[in-house]
Amino acid sequence: MNWLSVILIGLFVGAFDGIGIFFAPGEPYKVEILLAATLKGILVSIITALTLSGRRSSWRRATGFGALYGFSFALVIFLAKGAFKSMDAPYVVPSGVVMGALTGLLFWKFALRGLN
Repeated sequence: MNWLSVILIGLFVGAFDGIGIFFAPGEPYKVEILLAATLKGILVSIITALTLSGRRSSWRRATGFGALYGFSFALVIFLAKGAFKSMDAPYVVPSGVVMGALTGLLFWKFALRGLN
């Protein structure tokens, strides 16, 4: 497995997930949120890689584990932001699932597929 690819996939998917904060008027912590989303993407990518390393995995399995880990990280953020009491927190979870699934798929395609 190519660890540089794993980290770069997480970095790009996480940054893509967080870049939308710059379209939110009145948000005072835009750079910090972008950095947190990027870190979340990298961590989801690494955990997915550790789960699937050494196994012959299909794209469905990689996408499923990515979505699971993306959901888990997004749930932590959702709860930390006040759950449904926050106006924007409910949008974090669906985005986390989609970005986690995309991370798993990209991991399978570029970092794992040719190594099995």
